[in-house]
Amino acid sequence: MTRIKRYFCAAVFLMAFLPVNISAASGAGTDRVYDDYHVLSEEEEAALNQELEEIYDTCGFEAVILTSEDVQEEERMYAAKFMQEHEIGYGENKDGMCLFHQPGKRNIAIVFRGEAQEAFDTGIQDILLDDCTEYLKEDDPYGAYQVVLKDLKGGLLRWSSGKSVRPMDVGGGIIGFALAAFFISLTVSAVPVFFMVMYQKGKMKTIRQKPDADDYIEKDSISLDVERDIYVRTVTTRTQLPKDDDHYSSGGSSGSFTSGGESFSGSSRSY
Repeated sequence: MTRIKRYFCAAVFLMAFLPVNISAASGAGTDRVYDDYHVLSEEEEAALNQELEEIYDTCGFEAVILTSEDVQEEERMYAAKFMQEHEIGYGENKDGMCLFHQPGKRNIAIVFRGEAQEAFDTGIQDILLDDCTEYLKEDDPYGAYQVVLKDLKGGLLRWSSGKSVRPMDVGGGIIGFALAAFFISLTVSAVPVFFMVMYQKGKMKTIRQKPDADDYIEKDSISLDVERDIYVRTVTTRTQLPKDDDHYSSGGSSGSFTSGGESFSGSSRSY
């Protein structure tokens, strides 16, 4: 019996010196989907967590998805505070993103932290929201979150190489860019065509307009040289100034803001 105890103690002693894989050091095994509203199945939540883990490991960027009941606070500010309280962000710069969804309120917000907020400006944020709201309108939150992560990875690949993120670098922006390029090329080609048509049209006229108005005045006819302006009325128009970006609006808001003295950038909208 004594020999068995000795073997047992020796085994415990050796196990204490075995290398232990601490997954928390690299962020592995961390849940980054906070589905407090319970709109996802266990399989969907697991798949999203895996995609978020890949973004963390390959892009050096921490992104999370948060769903909740309706909050009284402005959506972007709530997401920013959530990131601060849960220390969401990669590295010293705390580069990160929070996709905050309120299904009951039918509102979606996206907030960036760290240096990433300069790369993913409001124009890029609008593209991300445009893509996901199409799924949210069809009550498909899982599809909405997936397309945001797909677009995010496309932009991060560009940003990680030291280049600026363009609309064409995120998924839904390709269609918009193609349409914009089409209309630009159409406009450019339409200008010379217009002048060619007008030139050919002018050549078809047999009677041409004389350059001098005096050519149309008959000799010894009446000529009026007096000109007078008559004041009729004044028209006043008023244009409503846009509200400040940080002001809460049920329709949404966008731009830079601060939370606890830290700078954030984000956009929100109803769908």
